[in-house]
Amino acid sequence: TRMTSGLAVTKIVAIGGPVLKGRKLLVGPRTASLDGRPILETFPSDFNEAGLLQMRLDNVGELLQSGRNGLAKHIVHINIVDGTAEGLQIQVNRWTQPSEGDYINVKVSMHQRPGQDGHCGNFNGDSVDDDRLKVRERIGKTGVPTEELLFETKTPVVAANRPNINDCPATKLDEAKAYCRAKEGGKLIPSMACLVDFCFAGKGFAATG
Repeated sequence: TRMTSGLAVTKIVAIGGPVLKGRKLLVGPRTASLDGRPILETFPSDFNEAGLLQMRLDNVGELLQSGRNGLAKHIVHINIVDGTAEGLQIQVNRWTQPSEGDYINVKVSMHQRPGQDGHCGNFNGDSVDDDRLKVRERIGKTGVPTEELLFETKTPVVAANRPNINDCPATKLDEAKAYCRAKEGGKLIPSMACLVDFCFAGKGFAATG
């Protein structure tokens, strides 16, 4: 978005597989659908399907991103029947500020599932192997396999002609973010160019950028 200096944001969340009995739920900044059928079209609103899920769109819920106080909240609450007392709970905070561009924040609360792994780790109680580089070693660097894709198309993951910020160790990336924010006048989200230069060429090189 314009707000993030070219860095990625979440535009839509897709949920499917056995937990949804083969159905497909999509939730984005402005729309939601189940198997292609629009749902939650008014504000506030509810959508329920017995034995599958319960959903509500309202303005009640926690902020999942700093700096959002005072802005109108549009929050989608999802509770998927998964055999547990609590269910698989997902909160989606929608943001559609004209000056920023559309995006969402997502929080997932769930019990561990067999074979679980991905962006947030494998949920085995060992935070060490949830490090981004270790996750990329386990599941690869090219995203979701085509045969498991919930979206109609997939943007190819190709090797760029420069280092990939996802290969920067977490501690060094934190240092890069702090340095680049200061260098670029206190920007909330620093530029990708500065982050890459700091991570892979060093502070001295980033200073000349």
